[in-house]
Amino acid sequence: MKIRTICFAMVAIFLFAGISANAQNRWELTPFVGYETSGSYPVASSGNSTIPVDRLRANANVNFGAFLDHNLTENFQLEFMWNRNNSSYSAHDILTNSYFNAFHSDIDQFQFGGLYMLRDSEHKLRPYAAASLGFTHDSNSNANPDRTAFSWSIGGGVKYSLMKHVGLRGDLRYLPTYGSSSDQLYCDFGCYTATARHFLNRGSFTGGIVFKF
Repeated sequence: MKIRTICFAMVAIFLFAGISANAQNRWELTPFVGYETSGSYPVASSGNSTIPVDRLRANANVNFGAFLDHNLTENFQLEFMWNRNNSSYSAHDILTNSYFNAFHSDIDQFQFGGLYMLRDSEHKLRPYAAASLGFTHDSNSNANPDRTAFSWSIGGGVKYSLMKHVGLRGDLRYLPTYGSSSDQLYCDFGCYTATARHFLNRGSFTGGIVFKF
């Protein structure tokens, strides 16, 4: 419930900021469906487990969600993205060097950012670049604790206008989520130990229908 409350509050702020910035606002809502690749990060093996595990992998699966965009200028938009992946995590067995199914997880990614279109509104086909910051929330099964971590995205795509209030959109994103940290030895002009941050690196390929209002 806390995650939902935070998300709704951030969306409300996003909407209010857009309305305040431009009284004659213009919005785009894009429900989408697509595919999200797998990604993994190292974990410390638990001494309480009968199977020594050194890595967790979020498995590839179908994803769905929505983009909410607000035009600040003809080419720049504020954007909120919700991306859900009803997936599972697999754990890497050190002894057998293989993965086994660990638990189911509903992975929700919430991103706040911007989008810049490379052509003006006179063109029906408009490529764009996008980037965002946000967080990822995992709702895990089998008594595994839920998890919320920092995430970000960068990518791009195209929008195609079919008519005044309807269009099509294809989007490609790189969506890393923070996974874990560990001390690693680095050697350059000397050797030293530093903290290395490991991310769950996933790619998202989606397509949807744009509703303009």
